[in-house]
Amino acid sequence: MMKIIVAPDSFKNSMTAKLATKQIVAGLKQAKQQIDIVSLPMADGGEGTMSVLMDHLKGELYSREVLDAIGRPIQAQFGITNSGVAVIDMASASGIEHLNSSELNPFSATTYGTGQLIKACLTYHPKKIYLGVGGSATNDGGAGVAMALGYQLLNKFGEPIPLGNIGLGELKTIVTPEKDVLSVPVTVLNDVANSLLGPEGATNIFGTQKGASSDDKKILEENLHHFSLIVQQDLNLDFADDWGTGGAGGLSYGLKTFFSAQLTSGIKTILELLDFKKDCEDADFIITGEGSFDTQSKNGKVPFGIAEMALQINPKCQVIILAGKVSSNLGDLPKNITLVKNINDGQKLVDQTLSRGPENIRQASEWLAKNFLF
Repeated sequence: MMKIIVAPDSFKNSMTAKLATKQIVAGLKQAKQQIDIVSLPMADGGEGTMSVLMDHLKGELYSREVLDAIGRPIQAQFGITNSGVAVIDMASASGIEHLNSSELNPFSATTYGTGQLIKACLTYHPKKIYLGVGGSATNDGGAGVAMALGYQLLNKFGEPIPLGNIGLGELKTIVTPEKDVLSVPVTVLNDVANSLLGPEGATNIFGTQKGASSDDKKILEENLHHFSLIVQQDLNLDFADDWGTGGAGGLSYGLKTFFSAQLTSGIKTILELLDFKKDCEDADFIITGEGSFDTQSKNGKVPFGIAEMALQINPKCQVIILAGKVSSNLGDLPKNITLVKNINDGQKLVDQTLSRGPENIRQASEWLAKNFLF
């Protein structure tokens, strides 16, 4: 019997990974009942990571009131697995999903609420923390998290700097807390490979989606650069050009700098935690996908991560990608990706909407079963 792994990411503003998986399976089964299907909703460190990991690893979810990216009270969640590991999405506290377009402000947006969420989870004495950093509204280099967890970031008058990127330009001194607040190991699940600074850094690549103009980016970058210089001066650490430190507007940099966090490829780590290797060894097809399949997908997103790992484990397994948008300029793809399909193909214009995503992906999956898989 043919074996198919269904392992999509969430489709932003349209459906969770769990719903996308359910709809793909429904479409396949509608066309062909006798298929061995492994359902494996996926994430890469972006929003939805906590949900995917908690569904697999099991445990309890907890809510706490923290500040969102622009300082408003919000209920955010973290999970504690049955084995005592904490799982957090920074987007739950400091995500862009909580803001409308008029509220975007990369100068004032802060990761302070993410720090509050980390502090809350520490009351459960976890052995380890997995922290997904995708979907941020912030560009503060992780300064907010550091301040929430006891670091003092002071200006020339010895006063705390304002929260957000804007305060980084005023930074004069970093005072380390007397007591180590975050002593458990932290693994950052990065969904991007970008460094903190430079043309491919946090500001220049992701600043626009957080509300930054071209002129804004110059100031935001200068402030992050100044921040990194004070870090070098006071902490004797220099990670600004390291892999992945640009994740979540530099939150990954801050976590590595202040708390010795390990930065990892989110998709690779999650595939290991979900024991993907075992499922993939005898699979015929993998159906994966995401909302927009484009050039950024190559930098640590679900479809490429799955294709690359499948190529190592089982080169004969074919990978099919479903997406709500497909870029026309993808370049070379891994050779095991045999089909990239837009779920809106063949739909009337009026039905090519985010709200229709679940139905369109079901129909696309039914088409796959009838026209491609068998």
